Amino acid sequence: HVDEENKSKKIWTVAALLIVLALVAGVWIGRPAYHRYKETRGLKQARAALAKKDYRNLDLSLRTVLAINPANLEAVRLMADLADEARSPAALVWRRRLAELSPTLNNKIIMAACALRFEQSPFAFTAQTLEEIRPAAETNTSYHLVASQLAIKLNRLPDAETHLRAAAALQPTNRLHQLNLATIRLQSAETNTADAARRELAALAEDSVLGEHALRSLVADGVVRRQFAEAQNFSRQLLQRPQATFDDRLQQLTILSGAKSAELGEWLGRAESEAATNTIKSALLVSWLTAHDSAREALNWLASLPAPAPDTLPVPLVEADAYVALRDWKGLETRLDGQRWKEQDFLRLALLARASREQGQRDTSNSKWRLAVNAATAKSETLAVLAQVAGSWGWQGEVEDLLWVIVQRSPGAEWALKNLLQGYAAKNDTPGLYRVYQALLKNHPQTVELKNNVAMFGLLLNRDRREAGRLAREVYEAGKTNALLLSTHAFALHTQGKTAEGLKLMQTLPESELLRPNIALYYAVLLAATGDVASAKTYLDAAEKSPMLPEERRLLEQARRGN
Repeated sequence: HVDEENKSKKIWTVAALLIVLALVAGVWIGRPAYHRYKETRGLKQARAALAKKDYRNLDLSLRTVLAINPANLEAVRLMADLADEARSPAALVWRRRLAELSPTLNNKIIMAACALRFEQSPFAFTAQTLEEIRPAAETNTSYHLVASQLAIKLNRLPDAETHLRAAAALQPTNRLHQLNLATIRLQSAETNTADAARRELAALAEDSVLGEHALRSLVADGVVRRQFAEAQNFSRQLLQRPQATFDDRLQQLTILSGAKSAELGEWLGRAESEAATNTIKSALLVSWLTAHDSAREALNWLASLPAPAPDTLPVPLVEADAYVALRDWKGLETRLDGQRWKEQDFLRLALLARASREQGQRDTSNSKWRLAVNAATAKSETLAVLAQVAGSWGWQGEVEDLLWVIVQRSPGAEWALKNLLQGYAAKNDTPGLYRVYQALLKNHPQTVELKNNVAMFGLLLNRDRREAGRLAREVYEAGKTNALLLSTHAFALHTQGKTAEGLKLMQTLPESELLRPNIALYYAVLLAATGDVASAKTYLDAAEKSPMLPEERRLLEQARRGN
């Protein structure tokens, strides 16, 4: 009986275990299925919200999907589109995320176009992206269009025209490229060229397809030249077309404002009525009011809207801009306290940090800023947005720190290194330049120019001298006839106590090379070190003709003293 009882217990134990395992399996097998169901349902709801232009529910549905599956391509793309339409800096976050998940040429071009809208000059990330895709994109029309826009923003109109001509050659039957070329020529300093472009655009305005684009170019041209009657004429034509957008109506407000027209109040009332039930349009109108010295009116109008419109992103972002424009730091702080901006909360915290700093509360500001950085650190993209915002405030120290965090997290983010390089070069910060070139060399260990820079900065700063000497010899061996590389090696020999050997090496260069300012300094230093101060003077005078780093200036002064 005992054996039977034990056997029975074993059977029931095994059965119970199997039941538990079956239940566990049901949970773990069922959970992914349930998640897929929620993900699919969320996307369906998002598409329905998009069709109705219900941006609040679109945002909620997309966030539900992305909480389940952060790699859902459609959700990421829709979030990018939504942020783009709202003119939110988060657009770049989502465009970069999309390009990571689906690194197609088209996604990278769209990402570059987005970066161009939000970056500050010199648009380092945009330029890096375009340069990286250039070999594969030379035959891509969209690439040339974005590259032309970058050239325009950098005031390189000949380069812009070159890219537009390339686009026209790729699509010779597409008259849009003709329109773009005419728009470029509107900016020509030559009156005849600009007038011819206006005539060409006026003719294209009659086109059923291109007309709206031509009219927008002519309206913008009229506003820039402050020819408001002319701009008004084209604007009225554009607003009669079914393709007219809310942006076109805001441009009409710009014209009426510039002309000090009595119609402005009527048109503004229409815009407020149209925007009251649409968060995207509300944000655009508030931005327009703020940009036209009407920030207080913008805040009053927002306060009149029913909930939840004033608290639905992106409206709080542009509302904050209005407070900043008014320099109403206490009002900004009061409004932001207690709010939560979901994935963009790092921007709210950053604004709170600025409000505290502007009120002289440095410790509170630093605390809020640390919270903002911590909230943004989850992704390099959000750190980039935060760096951009800090840069627009002139917070250069904070920008520098953020860029280095980005580099540490994403060593391939050379746009960040290029931004750092530009900043350090502007203030002659040799240690900063050295650090950047070291990071660049890690990414491109065979690049002779980078090796030379790391070697020379290391020698000037008296850091890692053994490594600097090794690199200096490597670059010399790679280009023995290159005066710059040779001078680096000669200076390295001097720091190693081999001044005579270094001097002999430099004397193999022709006199014309020795008199180049960036070569002359180092030749003079070696001459002075051997006691030939009289000969060194000629080259020290030549070196004075070129900008110098502080460490180079000290070398020059020591050489003049014969040290």
